[in-house]
Amino acid sequence: MKYDLVFEGGGAKGMVFVGACDVFFERGHAFNRLLGTSAGAITAALLAAGYTAEEMREALGETKDGKPVFAAFMGLPPEPTDEEIRKGAILKLLEGVNLKFVPDVLEHRIDEAIAGALSRSLRFRHVAALVERGGWYAADEFLAWLRRKLDAGTRNGQPRRFSAMTLAAFHAATGVELSVVAADTSDARMLVLNHRTAPDCPLVWAVRMSMSIPLVWNEVVWQAGWGRYLDRDIEGHAVVDGGMLSNFPIELFISDAPHVVTLMGPKSDTPPIGLLIDERLPVAPSAARGMFVDVHVKPAELESVQRLRRLVDTATTAHDKMVTDEYSHLVVRLPAAGYGTTEFDMSEARRQALVHAGAAAMATYLDARTASRAAGTAPRRGGRPATGNTADRIALRILE
Repeated sequence: MKYDLVFEGGGAKGMVFVGACDVFFERGHAFNRLLGTSAGAITAALLAAGYTAEEMREALGETKDGKPVFAAFMGLPPEPTDEEIRKGAILKLLEGVNLKFVPDVLEHRIDEAIAGALSRSLRFRHVAALVERGGWYAADEFLAWLRRKLDAGTRNGQPRRFSAMTLAAFHAATGVELSVVAADTSDARMLVLNHRTAPDCPLVWAVRMSMSIPLVWNEVVWQAGWGRYLDRDIEGHAVVDGGMLSNFPIELFISDAPHVVTLMGPKSDTPPIGLLIDERLPVAPSAARGMFVDVHVKPAELESVQRLRRLVDTATTAHDKMVTDEYSHLVVRLPAAGYGTTEFDMSEARRQALVHAGAAAMATYLDARTASRAAGTAPRRGGRPATGNTADRIALRILE
């Protein structure tokens, strides 16, 4: 049976999707449309590119210099360019301090020298990146990894050559309806990126924008060559993780409100299933959690950052929970208690425990769904009541 699949965001916890997908496909099911946020966007993109659960499992096991390849996603930011330093916030801050006994020309040169030294210093590089680019880490290694995955192996017997494609070209090549969610912080709007809304946007950058956790990875600036979003010119806008506005946008597959149809296309008769990462559900015990790669400061897990994330989560998940509560029969709750959003260097034992937990949760869900159908208690196809329901209201609210 075919389903529209929705994948929630969750950083490193998204590895739980591999186990869930393994069971989903093993049971003979297939997907129609794909929708994801952050880690869910990565999973959705790989599935759209023809990845099997086994191929994704192999990708999880990749290593670099003896460490999980995903640990490199928390990379040292590159040195800023001279232009970045001249236009940066650090220099502006220094220029705000006027030394009256120093000539302005000389003081400007001193300020530039100090700004350059700080920005290029290895000790200060992360702080400078956070101030200037909005993130503690660089995501260059992630982009390189995603490009390799999109060009590796075969899909339907043909070599994958998707890394340089736009969303429109990718849809034309695969026929898959793929949408990923991002947040335009310059315009305070949710972006649903697909071949309809942003046809000229590169696939890899759409996924990169969707996974850009604020303060962790540097924000992405929309480039002129990426075209327009719907009818809007958003060149120069800063775009980050779609979880800022909706981490689990299953309502986009349920609602048939006109504006949603503009983004997603005509509503499908294919029933949706949402894969939700539930941090309240325990994972079977495994090896102790590993440390980050030679990094002792983990900004994503500092209490100040966690406090900010909790405030954001409260604002965003309130929307999502209203829909998931009403359509709980469409949601698979995948265990992830005790796992960190940026725990990309987790041990093999912890990774396997998370994958197995995802497989068990999906098996339980599918068994319950089968039993409901057999008993005649399953909701009608799609599980959607009349127009004007909760899904319509929430979808329109987060898109406004």
